[in-house]
Amino acid sequence: MLSRVAERIYWLARYLERAEDTSRLILVRHNVILDLPRNVQPDWELLLRALGAREEFAQRPGVANEKNIMSFVFSDRENTSSIISSLTHARENMRTSREVLPSETWERVNSLYLSVARRANKGLPRASRYGVLNGVVQSTQQIAGMLSGTMNQDESYQFLRMGRYLERADMTTRIIDVASEVLGNPDEDARPYQNVMWVSVLQSLSAYQMYRLSERHNVRPPDALQFLLRSPVFPRALSHCLLELETAMKLLPRGQDSLKAVQSVHRRIKRTNYAELEGEALEQFLDDIQVRLQGVHEVIQHTWFTPEQ
Repeated sequence: MLSRVAERIYWLARYLERAEDTSRLILVRHNVILDLPRNVQPDWELLLRALGAREEFAQRPGVANEKNIMSFVFSDRENTSSIISSLTHARENMRTSREVLPSETWERVNSLYLSVARRANKGLPRASRYGVLNGVVQSTQQIAGMLSGTMNQDESYQFLRMGRYLERADMTTRIIDVASEVLGNPDEDARPYQNVMWVSVLQSLSAYQMYRLSERHNVRPPDALQFLLRSPVFPRALSHCLLELETAMKLLPRGQDSLKAVQSVHRRIKRTNYAELEGEALEQFLDDIQVRLQGVHEVIQHTWFTPEQ
C-alpha cells in the first residue's frame, strides 16, 4: 500500500484515541473535584502539563483558571492537543482514506465531529461536563469497534492498530501522571486520600472492575499502578498496548527496528519495582516511558512513512 495512505490510517487511529483519552484525562480531574477536599486538589495547570501544552497555553491571553483551561483542552482549534482538534484531524484523515475504510465509520466519525463542534461553541460547564466527555468516550469506542468488526485485517488494519495502541500507551501514562501530582504532595495532606485518587484513576480508564477481578482486594496504590502498567490482559494497560504493537509490527514488512524499540520499553516496565515508585520517582519514571514511546513513533515514521529520510 502507499505510504501516504498508511500514514493517514495510522494518524486516524491516533487522533481518535487521543480524543477519547483526553476526555478520560479531563474526567480524572473532574472526579478529583468530587472526591477530594479543596486543600489537596491539584492545580488546573496539571492538565496542561499532562498534555505537554503548558507553553502553548502560556501564549494565549487570560489567566490559567478552570474555565480557560477547559476551553483550551476541549474547544480550542489552535491547540493541537484539544479534543476538537483531534476530531478535526481524525475526520480529515478518514475523509482522504475512505477507499480503504468501511463507509459506516466515516458517517460515525463525521457525526461525532459535528456533535462536538456544536458543543464547543457553548463551553463545557461542570454540570454538563461528565455527560459530554463520556459521550466522546463512548462514540470513539463505537468507532473502534466498527473498524475492528468490519475492516479487512490486512496491512491497513495493522497501521490502524499501531496508531491506536501507541497513542493509548502514551495517554495511559499521562492519566497516571495526573494522579502522581496529588500523591506526591510534599506536605503529606494528600496521603490519606491515596486510595480515593487511585479509584478515580482506575474508573477513568474503565479499569476498576477488572482490577478487582485481578487483585481481589481493595485498591492499593502500588498494586493499582502495577496493574495499569504491567497487566498483559487489560486492554488499556501499558504492557497490553505494547504486546499489541509487537503483534502488528510482526505482520508488516521491515518491522524489525520498530519491534526492537517497543521491546526496549517493555523490558523497562518489566524490571521496575512499583512498590518504590511514588512522588518524584513516579513522575520521572512516567516521563522516561513517554520519551521512549516518542522514540517508537519516530522509528515507525522513518520505517514506513518517510523511509527516504
